[in-house]
Parts: sequence; C-alpha cells; structure tokens
Amino acid sequence: MRRSLITFLALLVTAPVWAGRLTGSVRTPDGAALPQLVLNVEGRAGRRTLVTGPDGGFSADLAPGEYRIGVDAPGFALRPEPTVAVADGELHLDLTLAHEPLREQVQVSATRGEAPAASVGVSVSVLDRDQIDERQARTSLDLLQQLPGVDVARAGGVGSQASAFVRGGESSFARVLVDGIPVNQPGGLFDFGSALPLELEQVENVRGAASSLYGTDALAGVIQLVTRRAQPGERPELRLEAEGGSFDWQRYQGGSSGRAGGFDWSFGVLHLATDNEVPNNAFRESAGALSAGRSLGERGDLRLIVRGEDSQLGTPGPTAYGPPDLDASFERQDWTLGARYRHASDDVVHTAQVGWAKSGQLSLDPKDSGCFVPSDGVHSADVPFCDLADPLGYQNDTERLSADYQLEARLGAKNLLTGGAAVEHETGEVGSRSDPSQLIAPERTNVGAFIQDRLVLGDRAYLNLGGRVEHNGSFGTRAVPRAALAFRARGGPDATTLRASAGAGIQEPTFLQSYGVSFYAQGNPDLKPQRSRTFDLGVEQRFASGRGLAEATYFHHDYLDQIAYQVVDFTTFQGSYVNLGKTRAQGVELGLSLAPWAGVALGANYTYLDGEVLVSSDAFHNPIYDVGQPLLRRPRHRASAVLSAQRGRVRFGATLVYVGSRADSDFLGIGLTENSAYTRLDARLRVRLGAGFEAFLVGENLLDRRYQEVLGYPALSRSIRGGVRFASGRRS
Repeated sequence: MRRSLITFLALLVTAPVWAGRLTGSVRTPDGAALPQLVLNVEGRAGRRTLVTGPDGGFSADLAPGEYRIGVDAPGFALRPEPTVAVADGELHLDLTLAHEPLREQVQVSATRGEAPAASVGVSVSVLDRDQIDERQARTSLDLLQQLPGVDVARAGGVGSQASAFVRGGESSFARVLVDGIPVNQPGGLFDFGSALPLELEQVENVRGAASSLYGTDALAGVIQLVTRRAQPGERPELRLEAEGGSFDWQRYQGGSSGRAGGFDWSFGVLHLATDNEVPNNAFRESAGALSAGRSLGERGDLRLIVRGEDSQLGTPGPTAYGPPDLDASFERQDWTLGARYRHASDDVVHTAQVGWAKSGQLSLDPKDSGCFVPSDGVHSADVPFCDLADPLGYQNDTERLSADYQLEARLGAKNLLTGGAAVEHETGEVGSRSDPSQLIAPERTNVGAFIQDRLVLGDRAYLNLGGRVEHNGSFGTRAVPRAALAFRARGGPDATTLRASAGAGIQEPTFLQSYGVSFYAQGNPDLKPQRSRTFDLGVEQRFASGRGLAEATYFHHDYLDQIAYQVVDFTTFQGSYVNLGKTRAQGVELGLSLAPWAGVALGANYTYLDGEVLVSSDAFHNPIYDVGQPLLRRPRHRASAVLSAQRGRVRFGATLVYVGSRADSDFLGIGLTENSAYTRLDARLRVRLGAGFEAFLVGENLLDRRYQEVLGYPALSRSIRGGVRFASGRRS
C-alpha cells in the first residue's frame, strides 16, 4: 500500500501541470481571417501543432513556460516569430501575418470561405487590388485573359459581346459570381462585354468542376468578382479620375472609401464613352458599385452590395467580310444587389445572404440593310447574306433571386465542417417583341444543400471532401461530389506543395432549351443536365527564399450530355433540343512568378490545351463541329507575361499576350475554319506628381497587330490613352 502511494505521488510530481491556456487569432495584413492554418508551438515539452478555427481563432492548454510560435503558410510569415511566456491563467495573442516578397493569395471561391490558395488542393488564380490597379485594364475581360486556363473572345471593340472559356469548356460552363451572388443568366450564359473593372478588390478563378459547392453552371470552374472594401485602419479617401485617348475614348470616374467607427464603405461611379474603330460600334456606359458594412456587436457584421450598369452599343456585324450594319444596336441594363449577415464565434460561423441579379438586354435592328455576298478578299460565299430587320427588337430579360445559409463549425482539433442550403428562383421574358406568340415568360426554382469537410492530416496535408444534392426545376435531382488534397512536401520559404482534385459538375438548360415555343426550336422539358467530370494534378514550388514561385498542373475535363439543337423533320424543318454532344479538354498549365528586387515583379503563364469533339452537337453539319475537330475558339497554345517595376515616383508595367491559332468559323458560308495567331503588347506608365495627384499613360496593342478574336470582327488597332487621378491623403 505504501509503495503504491509513493508511486502515485512521484507520478503526480513529474507529470506536466496544464495550468496555462494560450488563445488568440490569426489575420492577414488586410484583416482577413485564416481558418485551417497550421501553427507550430515549440517549448520545453516539444512541438505542438495547432489549427485555427473558422474565424481564425486558436486555443491550447499548455504547461507553464516559454513557447515560440511559427506558421506553416507559404507566402506568409511571422516576423519575428513571437516567443510568449505561458503561466497560470489565460494568455491571449492576436497575430498578424506578414507578406513574403511573393505574397500568398487568400481566396473564398474554392471553399466558400477564406483560405490560402496553396492549402485548398484546387487550381486557383487570384488578382488582388494592387494587381488590378497596376494593369489599368479597359474591361474585366482583359484581366481574365491574363489568367492560366482561361481563353477569351470578343466580337469587336470595347463593349462588344465577350465570352470566357475555362479549361476548354463552353462560354456558359463557369459559374460567375459578384460578391457571392450568382449573376449568370439561367442556363449559364454571361456576357463580359460591358463588365468594367470598377471598384474591384479581387478577381478569382477556380478551375475544375465546383458544382459540389455552387450547384448548376459550375461545370468547368468559377469566376468571382469581389467589390472593393475599406481595409482595417483605412482613413476616409476621395478618388477622382479622368482619361482620354484614341477612338474618342473618354472615361470619368470617382469614388470614396474608408472606415468610421463600426461602419466601412467603398463606392465608385463611372462613365465611359468610345467610338471604337469601325462604323456604328460606339459604346456608352454609366456604372456604379457600392460595398458597405456595419459591425453588429463584437462578432457580427452586416454588409450591403450594389452594382449597376447601363450601356448602349452599336453592333455593325462581321465587318471583316462585308459592309457594316449602320442601324443595329444593343442595349443592356444589369443590376446586382445583395445583403449578407455574418456572425462568428471561436468555433462556429453563421452566414446568411440574399441576392438579386437582373439583366435586361434588347437587340434592335430597325431597318433592312439589304443583302451582300460575304468575302474575305480571296473566297466568297455561294449565297448572299441578307439583313433581317426587327424594328421592335429581341429581348432577353432575366432575373435570379437567391438566398443561402452557411454554417462553418470546428469539429475536433483539425476538422472544419461547412454545410449549407440555397434556393434560387429564376424568371425571364425572352423572345422577339415583333411576334408576341414567341415571347415566353418562364420561371424555375432550384434548391440545393451541400456539405464540405476540410481536414488537416498531421501538419502537412490538407484534405477537402464535399458534395451537393441539387433539385432543379428543369432536370430534377442530381448529386455531385468533389475531393481535393494539398500536401506540403517541404515547408519554409522554399516550400513544395503537391495538389490533386477531382469533381463533377452539372448545368441546367437555358430557358429557350426547356420552354421555347417556336415551331423551329421547340423546348424539351425532358432534357438532362449537361455534365462534367474533371480532375487535375499539380505542384507548386517556391524558391529563392520566397522570391520565386513555379507551378505546373495537368488537367483532364470531360463534358457530357451537352445540349444540341436537332432538326426533327427536314420537310418542315421542325426542331428541338437533345442531350447529344460530348467533348474532351486536357492539357497543362505552367506559371512563374518572380519578385527579384524590391518594387519589381514578373509573372508569366502558359497553357497547352488539347480539346476535341467526341460526339458532334451540330445539326447543320458545319465541319468545324465534326468528330475529332478541335474546340471552337479555344487555342492549343496561349501565353502571357506581366512586368511591373517601380522606382521613386515612377511606375512602369507591360503585358505581353500570345494567342495561338484556333478553330473558328465565319458562319457566313465563306468556308473559313481557322483563326490566325496573334501577339499583343500593352504598356503602362504612372508618375506621382504630388499633392495626391498622379498622371498615367497607357498604350495597347503597341505592335499594331491586325487580328480578330472572333472571325469577322476586327480587334482594335494601336491605341493610346492617358489621364490624371487624384486621391486625398495619398503621399507624394
């Protein structure tokens, strides 16, 4: 009995005394919380791994003593790594990470919550506020063109119809979000033509099927535009800008942002006018954007998002092969409105959001401009092309009302579970106003629920498992999964990260495909969803003490059950829609980023795409859609490079874009099936003048290449624009 008592007392004396508690939070310099971040805590008892919770918080019971805290997050650092003394009671420590020379990007699209891009296992590209400001792009489409795996095509000058193709998918195969609010038209279409980079905080692109989180439309990936927000500590600022240049370019812009107490705001307004280069291609747009937030207590906040644009565009048609249509035009009004409430505790975050997206589009062609024989100067069509007047116009008005709730909760020390539900109600008025019998007013309601588990395995592997069940008003109920893994093979500033992901995507039919009433294009209510199966494998290597980053990714996407128009009766040419088409897209994405010296940054990427038609979806036997043909308007080779350098008051930037030859068609009977490669060089110069003023000069297509992003529609030749901007409080 005495021996047992002595043994018990000895164990009691030598056992650790868990008398102290370390708590805290981790934020980026921009104030974003970082969930699932690995912290290394080293002390006398050895090394412990802590993982932050859904709002960036952490806690641990520790024996009294000194501990050094480090972080495993490529692109971020704790400088210096803090050493803390833990004693009886609780010690609270709020940590702010510092950016490495090549900063890590924090995105939300891949996981529906803040996460460092290197830890999600999914292919993600991010342009932050500084990069967007440095590029000085005319439109948002010009920003997307600089991302790997994204091809763009614009039918003419600024404002003209524009499409983005992610990893060989159709232009409707990417979910487009504005601050988390879906803005695609029902069926996935989104025209980037009038989307201007007004008050943008971030542009995010997730490549690979993401329907497990977002439901319909995310077959090939996600594109998200995030409205600018005032940063922590940002003082109120007024911004004014005026710009003029080639093709009667005029742009006037103003805005303000700041914080006061628990309120923050950022808003901007813009007016743009340009005549472009060909007759009847003038573009006019007025736009505005607002992001305003209000703190509600210590852990809650409410945010309001508003974006709107009103534009008019002359549409002369394919002027490379015939005379311009001098009376056709296109009018568009887009609105996005959203409100989000977020409440966070140490272990649980609740988010509720409602959104409304409206697009009103009207194509007008009041006069019959006659007929002409299309020709490229060498070959001519066999039959003339005739203009068909539509004096009342063709309208495409759609609305999408959405609401969703999301819960993020810590399960155990290293699991973060995310779950939620969403409902979307879609309505529209689509068809020619000249024939009221063809004007349809459909509506459709979609409901979905998803779950996602983000796990840290050990202290080097990040596993993401998830799935969604979606009930769609057209095709019924489907389930889609996704899995992703990021493995840190080596840590530190020269970290090596391996990643892999796989998923499935679904997409609903358009309103016309489901509900059309035309005899020649009747809707099919029994259509199945278009589907995708995707996977990729990649590696990310940082080098030169964090000043260099190289990436390589192999991807394979299969697009199945693609909806195709089919002639049912060749006697009457009655037609409808069926699930018929199948395509494949595979390839490699390479990226390189360098920050060799202070103030100098270089980025480059290259995409090789092997796309092929496996089952044709063309009812009219255009050879461009034959089995074995490459995918329309998606080049096999594409590359871009961006240079930025700053010294003192002067900042210089340049962008070089190469787009290889690609399959295309004139669709006028000339018989063209290929569009030539082109190279475009843009450059920018900015000089701070003092007292908050800055002058800038931008040159685009400086090599004056004559090319067409879409056959028949010449791109703009060399252009120069310049202006001045003012920001109150900006240092000289």
